Amino acid sequence: MPSMDSWLHLSVKPYLADIKQYDFSGAKFIENKKIVVGWGVHFMDYGAVAMTDIAGNQMGNFRPNDYSLQVSAATSYINNIHIGTTLKFIQSNYGLYKSNGFAMDIGLRYQPASELSQVSVLVKNLGAQLKTYATKEELPFNLIVGWTKKLENAPFQFSLTAEKLSLWNLAYNDTSFNAQQGYRNPGSLQNLFNHLILAGEVFIGEQVSVNLGYNFMRRFDLNIQGQQNALNGFSSGLALQLQRVEVQYGNAFFQKNMYHHFSLMYNLKNR
Repeated sequence: MPSMDSWLHLSVKPYLADIKQYDFSGAKFIENKKIVVGWGVHFMDYGAVAMTDIAGNQMGNFRPNDYSLQVSAATSYINNIHIGTTLKFIQSNYGLYKSNGFAMDIGLRYQPASELSQVSVLVKNLGAQLKTYATKEELPFNLIVGWTKKLENAPFQFSLTAEKLSLWNLAYNDTSFNAQQGYRNPGSLQNLFNHLILAGEVFIGEQVSVNLGYNFMRRFDLNIQGQQNALNGFSSGLALQLQRVEVQYGNAFFQKNMYHHFSLMYNLKNR
């Protein structure tokens, strides 16, 4: 955790229809307490949306958005076990409709002394709404378990992530539509794989790494009959680590489109 000391992180993720995601965060290691404290801002901008009356007459535009303000802390619990938590204030602004709430994430990671593998458990979005649109809603609870293995004598690392484990069937399943369009209803095996994300990483020297990922649920959601679906669910990335700067690039595929993500990390200390 001392390696996180004094890092700043900025991420920009453009999506379709002028939707953009921005993340800005930082961390500080407190030596005498052996604690890493952090802060962050997450912002989703959905672009300009036409505002109309009940008859469809346009009355101008508005910019819906979501954001969260976050504070975090993490420390070593016992040897090879790390625990951390994040508190979040969440706000949604959709024209005249606004909602907010508080949430908490809790994470636990076990990493043996060899540092060649690790297992993590993350509980996300424990909390409740404070202000509602109309009726009170549950926060999107998510239970995530991840395992990572790095090969000792080769520059490869692999990971398996299982998410949304509190729900078995994650698929939207309109049986009438499926029958009309000739789609098969998802079975038990599909429901199992929809929880899983596979990833691999190749290290090229000490400064460059290449990543590849596959999300089963994303592919299931995006595949459309008669469309180009070959790369749905796949993502890839590249990271360049310098002394005080790390540059990261990632992309993800949605039918015929590829969307690009950019991240920059900067260390305030000259090591």
